[in-house]
Amino acid sequence: MAAELVGGAALGAVVGELFKAVLDLGERAINFNPVLKDISSKLNAITPLVKQIDELNEYLDISREETERLRGLMDEGKRLLLQCGGVKLGNLNYLKKPFYTQKLRDLDSALRSFMDVLLLQMGRDQKKNLKMMNQMMEIICRLDNRGGSSKAMDLIVPPCLVPQLREQTVGLQKPVKELKLKLLKNGAQMVVVTAPGGCGKTTLALKLCHDKEIKDIFQGKILFVVVSRNPDWKLIFKNIIESLRGIQLPDSQNDERAFCYLELWLKQAAQNHPVLIVLDDVWNGPEAEGLLDKLFQLPHCKILVTSRFSFPRFSESYHLEPLNHENAIKLLLLAASLEKESSKLPDEETIKKIIGGCRRLPLALKVIGTSLSRRPMSVWKVTGRNMSRSGSIFDSEKELLECLQSSLDELDDKMVIKESFMDLGSFRKNQRIPASTFIDICRVLYEQDETEAMATLDELFSRSLVNSVTTRKYGYDDEFYEQYWFTQHDILRDLAIHLMNLEPIEQRKRLFLDINGNDVPKWWVHQEKHPSNARLISITTDERFSSSWPHMEASKVEVLILNIHSRTYTLPGFLKRMIKLKVLIISNFDSFPTEMTSEDNQPLNCLPSLEQTRFERISVPLFSNPNQKPLINLQKISFFMCKFGQTKIWDSMPNLLEISVDFCKDLSAIPKGVCEIVRLQKLSITNCHGLCSLPEDIGKLINLRTLRLRSCIHLEELPESTTKLRGLVVLDISNCVGVAKLPEKIGELHDLEKVDMRNCSSLRKLPLSIKHLKKLKLLCDGEIAEWLKTATPHLAKQVKVHQEEANLEWLGL
Repeated sequence: MAAELVGGAALGAVVGELFKAVLDLGERAINFNPVLKDISSKLNAITPLVKQIDELNEYLDISREETERLRGLMDEGKRLLLQCGGVKLGNLNYLKKPFYTQKLRDLDSALRSFMDVLLLQMGRDQKKNLKMMNQMMEIICRLDNRGGSSKAMDLIVPPCLVPQLREQTVGLQKPVKELKLKLLKNGAQMVVVTAPGGCGKTTLALKLCHDKEIKDIFQGKILFVVVSRNPDWKLIFKNIIESLRGIQLPDSQNDERAFCYLELWLKQAAQNHPVLIVLDDVWNGPEAEGLLDKLFQLPHCKILVTSRFSFPRFSESYHLEPLNHENAIKLLLLAASLEKESSKLPDEETIKKIIGGCRRLPLALKVIGTSLSRRPMSVWKVTGRNMSRSGSIFDSEKELLECLQSSLDELDDKMVIKESFMDLGSFRKNQRIPASTFIDICRVLYEQDETEAMATLDELFSRSLVNSVTTRKYGYDDEFYEQYWFTQHDILRDLAIHLMNLEPIEQRKRLFLDINGNDVPKWWVHQEKHPSNARLISITTDERFSSSWPHMEASKVEVLILNIHSRTYTLPGFLKRMIKLKVLIISNFDSFPTEMTSEDNQPLNCLPSLEQTRFERISVPLFSNPNQKPLINLQKISFFMCKFGQTKIWDSMPNLLEISVDFCKDLSAIPKGVCEIVRLQKLSITNCHGLCSLPEDIGKLINLRTLRLRSCIHLEELPESTTKLRGLVVLDISNCVGVAKLPEKIGELHDLEKVDMRNCSSLRKLPLSIKHLKKLKLLCDGEIAEWLKTATPHLAKQVKVHQEEANLEWLGL
């Protein structure tokens, strides 16, 4: 192992001492500057490797005895540098300069050799670990009577990562302390946190997960699982095991088998450090209570449950109270961007009425306070008076919704903001919503462009009506919204549904249909009495749905959202009557791609108005019917974690302007059919680790303005035909660690304004023709930046060196 070579947790200090000696020499070693620069470069490269090994040794509790080779090399280097410091022009030691120069070169060579061996051994360790996990997977597959091959196993990012707590919290110091005492008490296996919706149960759980003492005790083995009303426990158990093990398991046959895997693994592997599993938003019911009873018996494991319901069978419970009066005032003013000493502070009586109307619930205070930010005092007074009329105590969740509804009253003069908020009820509870999907809906329903739609989303965020989910430090600068997501509190989603239900069915602008099993609403069965005039329809089904669709007459619908949870799914026959449909979004929430069929085997060719589609976890060959009519109006298509297979989908989409493919692991090459779509302006293929090459025909895409190949780690080069894309403005190959060179004639792309090559570790230099790109702004790492300073100094001002902060929260899949 690499640890055998370099020892334990003191390695960073050992290397750091030599590095400091190089820097301390300063001008005294001016005679040896060239070779010292080489040594400094080697130490720069070794330091992060050693740091990584330090952290792994610390985590794995590996022996910390330093090896003699490394310590000897570092000590020899320090002594040599001390001697070099005395070599000055004019004294006798100067005659020894050639001798010391050779010694320094020997040190540089030894460091190079050490680094090569270190990298080789780390590579060997990775292969050993992969082999070991493959062997373990084969055992699991045999236990599951599936006889699977180890090749079916995939390394994954843990699906149960604890989300970051991004907002400032108020009044949780005492609850965290009390909850921690209950959870860490000897004999306490499970603690249930209960409170009404909007009290801050999830925030409290996250605050606890990020507590330093909790993190030290559980040593990173903290898992966060959102459960909600109709959980798939088999999938939850599977995700927990995958998060703990870092590998993808085969799909288990039932809940019992998945639970047995989890229990077996905890018995064997979690003895040294206990595991904390947080089950957020558990709903009441005999099935949930029975499964909690099972989890209660897991070895080496602590369970924290948050729920609106109490579970009397479990003795340890914690009831989260609303904020006290002082903290309620603090949160209200914080949300309204007011200081307690501000001269613009509302009078005490008004604040008291608002706090009373919000019943000191954090969610209500935050939403109401945000809606009152920078509003005249008269609006504060009216709000306080209106909220005091209904009393200060909510007898039901309906009263909480009515309280939150008041935050939307002032949006009557901003109807697009209000309507967009209502549209968000069409997504599943606790779903991460892609900003690109929000943009697509706004473009069709409100005729907004990307900038206007993002301004609408920012307005919702500023009013605390949605929560932002930061993915990476890319921001909006490249206008790539496919990897920007947001969420919405389930109470606020309920508010949108509550407001929709106030209108008669036939007058609703939107329909949200949540079907459990085959239990469809009665009005739908007798729809001839209620023909729908909705422009947006959302239908959510679970794994028990048989795809037996009632008739629906919805000729005015322009946006259709299908939220599904099933291995197989039949598209509704009424789809072909939606002649005005412009946006189709199909999202599967099962762990495997859905195999889809349709009643007439021609699911899309009957939609003449279709402009934009998005598919999540869908088996794409459904759309490969050779007899399918062209979708001549389709402009944008997006795939997320889809299965492509041998598809010829592109032949039926001649007028596409934008293609986005993200996390589709079986996409090994861009189909040639894509290169025939000459109108294409944006091509984004990201996180597709199977992509190895681009077709030579890519040069046919003469209208392409954006080519984004972010995080395609096995892509090795761009073909020379890329230089025929004379309209290209943005080229993004960031995180393409295998790309070793760019086309020699890249300088012929005179419209190229931005090249993003951050974290392209194999790319050491660029073609000299790049100097001809006058408009270019280059984002890169330090090594390329240093090369550019020497090779093309006039480009130095156009180079931005960027170090990205790693963040994998957005992969909570």
